[in-house]
Amino acid sequence: MIARSRLLFSGTNPFMIGSLFYLFYWAFIAVYDPYLNVYFSELGLTAFQIGLIVTVVPLTSLIWSPFVSAMADRHGKRIQYLQWSLMAWVVMIGVMALPKTFWSILPLVFLMALVRSPTSPISDSLIASMASRHGLSFGRMRMWGSAGFALVSILCGILWTQMGYGPMFATAMLMALPAIFVSGKLESGPTANPQERGPVKELLRDPGMVTLFVISFLMGAALLSTYIFGGIYMRQMGGNEFMMGLMFGLSALVEVPVMHFSGNIINRLTSTHTMALSLAILALSIFGFALASSPEMLIMAGLLKGVGFALYFVTLVRLLDERAPDEWKSTAQAISGACFVGLSPLVTSALFGYIFDTWGGDALYMAATLMAGTAVLLMGLAIFKNWFAPVQERKQAT
Repeated sequence: MIARSRLLFSGTNPFMIGSLFYLFYWAFIAVYDPYLNVYFSELGLTAFQIGLIVTVVPLTSLIWSPFVSAMADRHGKRIQYLQWSLMAWVVMIGVMALPKTFWSILPLVFLMALVRSPTSPISDSLIASMASRHGLSFGRMRMWGSAGFALVSILCGILWTQMGYGPMFATAMLMALPAIFVSGKLESGPTANPQERGPVKELLRDPGMVTLFVISFLMGAALLSTYIFGGIYMRQMGGNEFMMGLMFGLSALVEVPVMHFSGNIINRLTSTHTMALSLAILALSIFGFALASSPEMLIMAGLLKGVGFALYFVTLVRLLDERAPDEWKSTAQAISGACFVGLSPLVTSALFGYIFDTWGGDALYMAATLMAGTAVLLMGLAIFKNWFAPVQERKQAT
Protein backbone atom coordinates (compact mmCIF):
# COMPACT_ATOMS: atom_id res chain seq x y z
CA MET A 1 0.00 0.00 0.00
CA ILE A 2 2.81 2.40 0.95
CA ALA A 3 4.74 1.48 -2.20
CA ARG A 4 1.66 2.12 -4.31
CA SER A 5 1.16 5.54 -2.70
CA ARG A 6 4.77 6.45 -3.35
CA LEU A 7 4.40 5.46 -6.99
CA LEU A 8 1.20 7.49 -7.29
CA PHE A 9 2.90 10.72 -6.19
CA SER A 10 6.43 10.04 -7.40
CA GLY A 11 5.93 11.64 -10.80
CA THR A 12 6.26 8.28 -12.58
CA ASN A 13 2.65 7.11 -12.31
CA PRO A 14 1.18 7.33 -15.84
CA PHE A 15 -2.38 7.96 -14.68
CA MET A 16 -1.28 10.79 -12.37
CA ILE A 17 0.93 12.42 -15.01
CA GLY A 18 -1.74 12.30 -17.70
CA SER A 19 -4.40 13.62 -15.32
CA LEU A 20 -2.22 16.46 -14.03
CA PHE A 21 -1.27 17.53 -17.53
CA TYR A 22 -4.90 17.82 -18.60
CA LEU A 23 -5.82 19.59 -15.36
CA PHE A 24 -3.15 22.29 -15.75
CA TYR A 25 -3.45 22.55 -19.55
CA TRP A 26 -7.19 23.23 -19.60
CA ALA A 27 -7.13 25.33 -16.43
CA PHE A 28 -4.85 27.95 -17.96
CA ILE A 29 -6.86 27.96 -21.19
CA ALA A 30 -10.02 28.59 -19.13
CA VAL A 31 -8.51 31.78 -17.72
CA TYR A 32 -8.77 33.65 -21.02
CA ASP A 33 -10.14 31.60 -23.90
CA PRO A 34 -13.91 31.71 -23.14
CA TYR A 35 -13.70 35.49 -22.75
CA LEU A 36 -11.36 36.39 -25.59
CA ASN A 37 -14.03 37.17 -28.18
CA VAL A 38 -16.08 39.11 -25.62
CA TYR A 39 -12.89 41.05 -24.82
CA PHE A 40 -12.49 41.80 -28.53
CA SER A 41 -16.14 42.86 -28.68
CA GLU A 42 -15.59 45.29 -25.80
CA LEU A 43 -12.63 46.75 -27.69
CA GLY A 44 -15.11 47.63 -30.45
CA LEU A 45 -14.70 44.76 -32.92
CA THR A 46 -17.87 43.70 -34.73
CA ALA A 47 -19.10 40.10 -34.95
CA PHE A 48 -18.00 40.07 -38.60
CA GLN A 49 -14.45 41.18 -37.63
CA ILE A 50 -14.33 38.54 -34.92
CA GLY A 51 -15.48 36.01 -37.51
CA LEU A 52 -12.64 37.15 -39.79
CA ILE A 53 -10.13 36.68 -36.96
CA VAL A 54 -11.43 33.18 -36.39
CA THR A 55 -11.22 32.55 -40.13
CA VAL A 56 -7.55 33.54 -40.33
CA VAL A 57 -6.57 31.59 -37.22
CA PRO A 58 -7.57 28.15 -38.59
CA LEU A 59 -4.96 28.41 -41.31
CA THR A 60 -2.43 27.61 -38.61
CA SER A 61 -4.26 24.47 -37.51
CA LEU A 62 -4.86 23.40 -41.08
CA ILE A 63 -1.25 23.76 -42.23
CA TRP A 64 1.08 24.14 -39.26
CA SER A 65 -0.37 21.64 -36.76
CA PRO A 66 -0.17 18.54 -39.03
CA PHE A 67 3.30 19.62 -40.19
CA VAL A 68 4.70 20.03 -36.66
CA SER A 69 2.98 16.85 -35.45
CA ALA A 70 4.41 14.90 -38.40
CA MET A 71 7.87 16.26 -37.62
CA ALA A 72 7.44 15.24 -33.98
CA ASP A 73 6.40 11.73 -35.10
CA ARG A 74 9.17 11.48 -37.69
CA HIS A 75 11.98 12.47 -35.31
CA GLY A 76 10.55 10.82 -32.19
CA LYS A 77 10.58 14.12 -30.29
CA ARG A 78 6.91 14.55 -29.39
CA ILE A 79 7.60 15.78 -25.86
CA GLN A 80 10.20 18.34 -26.97
CA TYR A 81 7.92 19.73 -29.68
CA LEU A 82 5.08 19.91 -27.17
CA GLN A 83 7.15 21.86 -24.64
CA TRP A 84 8.56 24.26 -27.22
CA SER A 85 5.06 25.00 -28.49
CA LEU A 86 3.71 25.53 -24.96
CA MET A 87 6.48 27.97 -24.07
CA ALA A 88 5.99 30.00 -27.25
CA TRP A 89 2.23 30.06 -26.57
CA VAL A 90 2.79 31.54 -23.11
CA VAL A 91 4.87 34.35 -24.61
CA MET A 92 2.15 35.16 -27.14
CA ILE A 93 -0.52 35.26 -24.42
CA GLY A 94 1.46 38.02 -22.73
CA VAL A 95 1.83 39.97 -25.96
CA MET A 96 -1.93 39.70 -26.63
CA ALA A 97 -2.65 42.21 -23.87
CA LEU A 98 -1.09 45.03 -25.93
CA PRO A 99 -3.10 45.54 -29.19
CA LYS A 100 -6.42 47.42 -29.13
CA THR A 101 -7.50 47.59 -32.80
CA PHE A 102 -8.60 44.96 -35.31
CA TRP A 103 -5.54 45.31 -37.56
CA SER A 104 -3.10 45.10 -34.64
CA ILE A 105 -4.93 42.16 -33.06
CA LEU A 106 -5.16 40.10 -36.24
CA PRO A 107 -1.46 39.19 -36.74
CA LEU A 108 -0.90 38.47 -33.04
CA VAL A 109 -3.90 36.14 -32.84
CA PHE A 110 -2.55 34.37 -35.90
CA LEU A 111 0.88 33.90 -34.29
CA MET A 112 -0.65 32.72 -31.02
CA ALA A 113 -2.75 30.16 -32.87
CA LEU A 114 0.36 29.09 -34.80
CA VAL A 115 2.23 28.04 -31.65
CA ARG A 116 -0.87 26.70 -29.88
CA SER A 117 -2.13 24.44 -32.68
CA PRO A 118 0.24 21.45 -32.26
CA THR A 119 -0.13 21.20 -28.47
CA SER A 120 -3.47 19.41 -28.35
CA PRO A 121 -2.89 16.69 -31.00
CA ILE A 122 0.60 15.88 -29.72
CA SER A 123 -0.47 15.72 -26.06
CA ASP A 124 -3.64 13.74 -26.88
CA SER A 125 -1.65 11.19 -28.88
CA LEU A 126 0.96 10.85 -26.12
CA ILE A 127 -1.61 10.34 -23.38
CA ALA A 128 -3.96 8.11 -25.41
CA SER A 129 -1.06 5.83 -26.32
CA MET A 130 0.16 5.86 -22.73
CA ALA A 131 -3.31 4.85 -21.55
CA SER A 132 -3.40 2.00 -24.08
CA ARG A 133 0.04 0.68 -23.07
CA HIS A 134 -0.79 0.66 -19.35
CA GLY A 135 -4.40 -0.45 -19.63
CA LEU A 136 -5.71 2.87 -18.27
CA SER A 137 -8.89 4.77 -19.03
CA PHE A 138 -8.12 7.74 -21.27
CA GLY A 139 -11.46 9.31 -20.35
CA ARG A 140 -10.64 9.24 -16.63
CA MET A 141 -7.44 11.17 -17.32
CA ARG A 142 -9.05 13.61 -19.73
CA MET A 143 -11.89 14.37 -17.28
CA TRP A 144 -9.44 16.32 -15.11
CA GLY A 145 -9.02 18.74 -17.99
CA SER A 146 -12.76 19.29 -18.06
CA ALA A 147 -12.84 19.72 -14.28
CA GLY A 148 -10.03 22.28 -14.38
CA PHE A 149 -11.61 24.16 -17.26
CA ALA A 150 -15.03 24.19 -15.56
CA LEU A 151 -13.89 25.44 -12.17
CA VAL A 152 -11.44 28.01 -13.47
CA SER A 153 -13.80 29.42 -16.11
CA ILE A 154 -16.56 29.87 -13.51
CA LEU A 155 -14.13 31.49 -11.08
CA CYS A 156 -12.72 33.77 -13.77
CA GLY A 157 -16.24 34.70 -14.85
CA ILE A 158 -16.75 36.07 -11.33
CA LEU A 159 -13.32 37.75 -11.25
CA TRP A 160 -13.54 39.42 -14.66
CA THR A 161 -17.06 40.66 -13.85
CA GLN A 162 -15.66 42.46 -10.80
CA MET A 163 -12.19 43.42 -12.06
CA GLY A 164 -12.49 43.69 -15.83
CA TYR A 165 -10.13 41.97 -18.25
CA GLY A 166 -6.97 43.82 -17.18
CA PRO A 167 -5.26 40.93 -15.27
CA MET A 168 -6.56 38.17 -17.54
CA PHE A 169 -3.51 37.61 -19.74
CA ALA A 170 -0.91 37.75 -16.96
CA THR A 171 -2.97 35.27 -14.92
CA ALA A 172 -3.11 32.89 -17.88
CA MET A 173 0.69 33.06 -18.28
CA LEU A 174 1.26 32.06 -14.65
CA MET A 175 -1.31 29.27 -14.83
CA ALA A 176 0.44 27.78 -17.88
CA LEU A 177 3.74 27.09 -16.11
CA PRO A 178 2.68 23.84 -14.34
CA ALA A 179 1.45 22.42 -17.66
CA ILE A 180 4.87 23.02 -19.22
CA PHE A 181 6.57 21.29 -16.29
CA VAL A 182 4.30 18.23 -16.27
CA SER A 183 4.52 17.83 -20.06
CA GLY A 184 8.17 16.89 -19.63
CA LYS A 185 7.14 13.82 -17.60
CA LEU A 186 4.86 12.31 -20.26
CA GLU A 187 5.98 9.07 -21.92
CA SER A 188 7.23 9.54 -25.46
CA GLY A 189 6.06 6.11 -26.63
CA PRO A 190 7.56 3.86 -29.32
CA THR A 191 9.27 5.32 -32.37
CA ALA A 192 9.18 3.42 -35.64
CA ASN A 193 12.33 2.58 -37.55
CA PRO A 194 12.59 5.01 -40.50
CA GLN A 195 13.05 2.05 -42.88
CA GLU A 196 9.83 0.46 -41.59
CA ARG A 197 7.75 3.63 -41.62
CA GLY A 198 4.73 3.55 -43.93
CA PRO A 199 3.68 6.64 -45.89
CA VAL A 200 1.32 9.09 -44.19
CA LYS A 201 -1.12 8.75 -47.08
CA GLU A 202 -2.02 5.32 -45.62
CA LEU A 203 -4.21 7.24 -43.18
CA LEU A 204 -6.36 8.45 -46.07
CA ARG A 205 -6.84 4.92 -47.43
CA ASP A 206 -8.74 3.89 -44.31
CA PRO A 207 -12.47 4.66 -44.82
CA GLY A 208 -13.05 4.71 -41.08
CA MET A 209 -10.27 7.27 -40.61
CA VAL A 210 -11.59 9.43 -43.44
CA THR A 211 -15.07 9.28 -41.90
CA LEU A 212 -13.66 10.57 -38.63
CA PHE A 213 -11.90 13.42 -40.43
CA VAL A 214 -15.13 14.49 -42.20
CA ILE A 215 -17.09 14.28 -38.96
CA SER A 216 -14.41 16.40 -37.28
CA PHE A 217 -14.97 19.05 -39.96
CA LEU A 218 -18.76 19.04 -39.60
CA MET A 219 -18.74 19.05 -35.80
CA GLY A 220 -15.96 21.62 -35.73
CA ALA A 221 -18.17 24.07 -37.60
CA ALA A 222 -21.21 23.29 -35.44
CA LEU A 223 -19.51 23.30 -32.05
CA LEU A 224 -17.16 26.22 -32.63
CA SER A 225 -20.16 28.38 -33.47
CA THR A 226 -21.32 27.93 -29.87
CA TYR A 227 -17.83 28.73 -28.61
CA ILE A 228 -17.06 31.70 -30.85
CA PHE A 229 -20.43 33.44 -30.71
CA GLY A 230 -21.93 31.90 -27.57
CA GLY A 231 -20.66 34.62 -25.25
CA ILE A 232 -21.84 37.41 -27.56
CA TYR A 233 -25.22 35.68 -27.93
CA MET A 234 -25.44 35.46 -24.14
CA ARG A 235 -24.63 39.17 -23.84
CA GLN A 236 -27.41 40.03 -26.33
CA MET A 237 -29.88 38.12 -24.17
CA GLY A 238 -28.88 40.13 -21.11
CA GLY A 239 -26.34 37.76 -19.58
CA ASN A 240 -23.14 38.99 -17.91
CA GLU A 241 -19.63 37.52 -17.57
CA PHE A 242 -20.76 35.39 -14.61
CA MET A 243 -23.48 33.76 -16.72
CA MET A 244 -20.97 33.29 -19.55
CA GLY A 245 -18.69 31.55 -17.07
CA LEU A 246 -21.60 29.33 -16.02
CA MET A 247 -22.44 28.50 -19.64
CA PHE A 248 -18.89 27.41 -20.44
CA GLY A 249 -17.98 26.17 -16.97
CA LEU A 250 -21.02 24.00 -16.25
CA SER A 251 -20.77 22.55 -19.74
CA ALA A 252 -17.21 21.49 -18.96
CA LEU A 253 -18.12 20.37 -15.44
CA VAL A 254 -20.74 17.91 -16.65
CA GLU A 255 -18.06 16.38 -18.89
CA VAL A 256 -16.27 15.07 -15.78
CA PRO A 257 -18.67 12.26 -14.78
CA VAL A 258 -19.38 11.43 -18.43
CA MET A 259 -15.65 11.05 -19.17
CA HIS A 260 -15.23 9.06 -15.97
CA PHE A 261 -17.74 6.46 -17.16
CA SER A 262 -16.94 6.78 -20.88
CA GLY A 263 -14.92 3.57 -20.88
CA ASN A 264 -17.87 1.63 -19.46
CA ILE A 265 -20.21 3.20 -22.03
CA ILE A 266 -17.86 2.37 -24.91
CA ASN A 267 -17.43 -1.21 -23.70
CA ARG A 268 -21.20 -1.65 -23.52
CA LEU A 269 -22.17 0.09 -26.79
CA THR A 270 -18.90 -0.27 -28.81
CA SER A 271 -16.86 2.72 -29.91
CA THR A 272 -18.76 3.32 -33.14
CA HIS A 273 -22.21 3.29 -31.55
CA THR A 274 -20.96 5.53 -28.76
CA MET A 275 -19.74 7.96 -31.41
CA ALA A 276 -23.17 7.92 -33.08
CA LEU A 277 -24.86 8.55 -29.73
CA SER A 278 -22.53 11.46 -28.92
CA LEU A 279 -23.20 13.10 -32.29
CA ALA A 280 -26.96 12.83 -31.79
CA ILE A 281 -26.70 14.45 -28.34
CA LEU A 282 -24.55 17.26 -29.75
CA ALA A 283 -26.99 17.92 -32.59
CA LEU A 284 -29.82 18.16 -30.05
CA SER A 285 -27.84 20.55 -27.85
CA ILE A 286 -27.04 22.90 -30.74
CA PHE A 287 -30.71 22.86 -31.70
CA GLY A 288 -31.28 24.00 -28.11
CA PHE A 289 -29.07 27.04 -28.78
CA ALA A 290 -31.27 27.86 -31.79
CA LEU A 291 -34.44 27.66 -29.68
CA ALA A 292 -33.05 29.54 -26.65
CA SER A 293 -34.73 32.80 -25.63
CA SER A 294 -32.95 33.50 -22.33
CA PRO A 295 -29.49 33.13 -20.73
CA GLU A 296 -30.83 30.27 -18.60
CA MET A 297 -31.86 28.31 -21.70
CA LEU A 298 -28.39 28.79 -23.17
CA ILE A 299 -26.88 27.41 -19.97
CA MET A 300 -29.14 24.34 -20.18
CA ALA A 301 -28.22 23.80 -23.84
CA GLY A 302 -24.56 24.11 -22.84
CA LEU A 303 -25.01 21.39 -20.21
CA LEU A 304 -26.37 18.99 -22.83
CA LYS A 305 -23.50 19.95 -25.12
CA GLY A 306 -21.07 18.99 -22.35
CA VAL A 307 -22.55 15.50 -22.13
CA GLY A 308 -22.29 15.01 -25.89
CA PHE A 309 -18.84 16.50 -26.23
CA ALA A 310 -17.38 14.35 -23.44
CA LEU A 311 -18.49 11.18 -25.20
CA TYR A 312 -17.51 12.55 -28.62
CA PHE A 313 -13.99 13.61 -27.68
CA VAL A 314 -13.01 10.48 -25.75
CA THR A 315 -14.41 8.18 -28.43
CA LEU A 316 -12.81 10.16 -31.27
CA VAL A 317 -9.34 10.13 -29.71
CA ARG A 318 -9.69 6.43 -28.93
CA LEU A 319 -10.80 5.52 -32.46
CA LEU A 320 -8.01 7.56 -34.03
CA ASP A 321 -5.40 5.99 -31.74
CA GLU A 322 -6.67 2.47 -32.50
CA ARG A 323 -6.62 2.92 -36.27
CA ALA A 324 -3.38 4.91 -36.72
CA PRO A 325 -0.02 3.11 -36.85
CA ASP A 326 2.48 4.00 -34.13
CA GLU A 327 4.56 6.17 -36.43
CA TRP A 328 1.65 8.45 -37.35
CA LYS A 329 -0.46 8.65 -34.16
CA SER A 330 0.21 12.34 -33.50
CA THR A 331 -0.29 13.09 -37.18
CA ALA A 332 -3.71 11.38 -37.21
CA GLN A 333 -4.79 13.39 -34.18
CA ALA A 334 -3.43 16.55 -35.83
CA ILE A 335 -5.32 15.97 -39.09
CA SER A 336 -8.53 15.44 -37.14
CA GLY A 337 -7.80 18.56 -35.12
CA ALA A 338 -7.01 20.49 -38.31
CA CYS A 339 -10.42 19.54 -39.68
CA PHE A 340 -12.09 20.47 -36.38
CA VAL A 341 -10.42 23.79 -35.54
CA GLY A 342 -8.75 24.49 -38.89
CA LEU A 343 -10.73 23.75 -42.01
CA SER A 344 -14.21 24.05 -40.50
CA PRO A 345 -13.90 27.59 -39.09
CA LEU A 346 -11.87 28.64 -42.12
CA VAL A 347 -14.82 27.73 -44.32
CA THR A 348 -17.67 28.79 -42.03
CA SER A 349 -16.64 31.40 -39.44
CA ALA A 350 -16.94 34.53 -41.57
CA LEU A 351 -20.20 33.19 -43.02
CA PHE A 352 -21.49 32.41 -39.53
CA GLY A 353 -20.48 35.91 -38.40
CA TYR A 354 -22.43 37.39 -41.29
CA ILE A 355 -25.48 35.25 -40.45
CA PHE A 356 -25.22 36.32 -36.82
CA ASP A 357 -25.02 40.02 -37.71
CA THR A 358 -27.79 39.82 -40.31
CA TRP A 359 -30.36 37.32 -39.01
CA GLY A 360 -29.35 36.70 -35.41
CA GLY A 361 -28.12 33.82 -33.28
CA ASP A 362 -31.15 31.60 -33.80
CA ALA A 363 -30.51 31.49 -37.56
CA LEU A 364 -26.82 30.81 -36.96
CA TYR A 365 -27.53 27.85 -34.70
CA MET A 366 -30.13 26.41 -37.04
CA ALA A 367 -27.39 26.29 -39.70
CA ALA A 368 -25.05 24.68 -37.17
CA THR A 369 -27.74 22.11 -36.30
CA LEU A 370 -27.94 21.08 -39.96
CA MET A 371 -24.19 20.43 -40.02
CA ALA A 372 -24.36 18.37 -36.82
CA GLY A 373 -27.28 16.40 -38.22
CA THR A 374 -25.24 15.62 -41.35
CA ALA A 375 -22.49 14.20 -39.11
CA VAL A 376 -25.05 11.92 -37.43
CA LEU A 377 -26.21 10.61 -40.82
CA LEU A 378 -22.63 10.06 -42.01
CA MET A 379 -21.77 8.05 -38.91
CA GLY A 380 -24.87 5.94 -39.40
CA LEU A 381 -23.83 5.25 -43.00
CA ALA A 382 -20.29 4.30 -41.89
CA ILE A 383 -21.65 1.81 -39.35
CA PHE A 384 -24.02 0.35 -41.95
CA LYS A 385 -21.18 0.03 -44.51
CA ASN A 386 -18.81 -1.44 -41.87
CA TRP A 387 -16.16 1.19 -42.58
CA PHE A 388 -14.88 0.82 -39.02
CA ALA A 389 -13.93 -2.83 -39.34
CA PRO A 390 -10.58 -3.53 -37.62
CA VAL A 391 -7.64 -2.52 -39.78
CA GLN A 392 -6.29 -6.08 -40.05
CA GLU A 393 -9.69 -7.42 -41.17
CA ARG A 394 -9.94 -4.69 -43.76
CA LYS A 395 -6.46 -5.50 -45.12
CA GLN A 396 -7.32 -9.20 -45.35
CA ALA A 397 -10.57 -8.37 -47.16
CA THR A 398 -8.65 -6.38 -49.77
